[in-house]
Amino acid sequence: MPTKNNNRLQIGLAMSGHAVTDLYSSFIIGIIPILAIKFNLSLFLVGVLTAIAGISNSLTQPVFGYLADKYSPKYFIIAGPLFSAILISLMPIMPSYYLVVIILFLGNLSIAMIHPPAAAMGGRFGGRMKGLSNSLISFSGTAGYALGSMLIIVVIEKIGISFSPLTMIPGIVMAIILFKYLDIPVKTAGAKSSHNFLTKFKKANKYKIMQLFLIFTASFARDLTWILMITFMPLYFTQSGIKLLNVGYILILYNIIGAFGGILAGYLSDRIKRKSLLIQGGLLFSIPFIFFMFKNPGIIGIVFFIIAGFFSIATLPPCIRISQEIFPGSMSFASSLVMGLSVGTGSIAMIFLGKAADKIGIVNTVYYAMTVIIAIVVLMSFYPMIAKKASAPGTDLR
Repeated sequence: MPTKNNNRLQIGLAMSGHAVTDLYSSFIIGIIPILAIKFNLSLFLVGVLTAIAGISNSLTQPVFGYLADKYSPKYFIIAGPLFSAILISLMPIMPSYYLVVIILFLGNLSIAMIHPPAAAMGGRFGGRMKGLSNSLISFSGTAGYALGSMLIIVVIEKIGISFSPLTMIPGIVMAIILFKYLDIPVKTAGAKSSHNFLTKFKKANKYKIMQLFLIFTASFARDLTWILMITFMPLYFTQSGIKLLNVGYILILYNIIGAFGGILAGYLSDRIKRKSLLIQGGLLFSIPFIFFMFKNPGIIGIVFFIIAGFFSIATLPPCIRISQEIFPGSMSFASSLVMGLSVGTGSIAMIFLGKAADKIGIVNTVYYAMTVIIAIVVLMSFYPMIAKKASAPGTDLR
């Protein structure tokens, strides 16, 4: 019988493993300005880097979510920090752009392993505070992501790019700790649910399918916004005369403040019935700050950039919570849809947006992308009505 202390320990381990793994997922953001100069990259090729990272990190998450639900989530949570640390720490010393792409792909494939089962830990061990638990696990990953870009920048600038393999140490240590203390049954009670998900999905009525589609669409809007910001803004800031190290600090604030927004949203998701309002509001309020950050160069634009991150990143925990409510028997798989598949589709879109930025510039590309976000915010207005009809008897995806 699980105890309260053990539940807290398991949530803490999920947070720690998620944080250390996502530390490595942002290495590419920290070294984009360096790679752009080293290999003379166009904005299209820069966009390909973040697209490759997002595709391997996210489109494969439903596969790992399915396997984690069917077998043991423990081994996937351990593999995440171990293999991502070993692979990605070697990326800065690769001698060619194409080798960077290969290492980036394999390393982010390792990162994908941990996300679905780690997110499911909030639902499994969160008790009556599942929304808050999900937001804390999400916060830890965002915090790790924010620190990762800074870590690799500091290592490169202070001791040299050839010492980047030293950064694999935290991941290896974390994997050893998880192996010793993580306590998850080899096969959970809901293991068969993801296996039968497609069959049950086909039997669900159209409102249930529409409900899933809308949550996925909202997740896509969030992830597209986030990918745009972390890809283009470091280049935009450095081209504006801001030093690379200071850009690292800005990215830390952007992601950490956004993660705190996620904790607030997760807390509220345990207390309000219409969780979709948190998602809709977060996306809506981020748009004007994104627009005006380009109109106000200097410190004010940076502040607007960070505030936009607070609102947009905050929508992640409510998306996870709602997806887990839709199919609670397959929480790893459910989480993978709004943490992985949506990032993957956003990353594919980033390839085309990178090409567009080469022709019309960063600012205009971001503005055009925001029109898509506005359309999705409007579309989310139909979610409460659809969710109500989807809850009718015979539509449960358990």
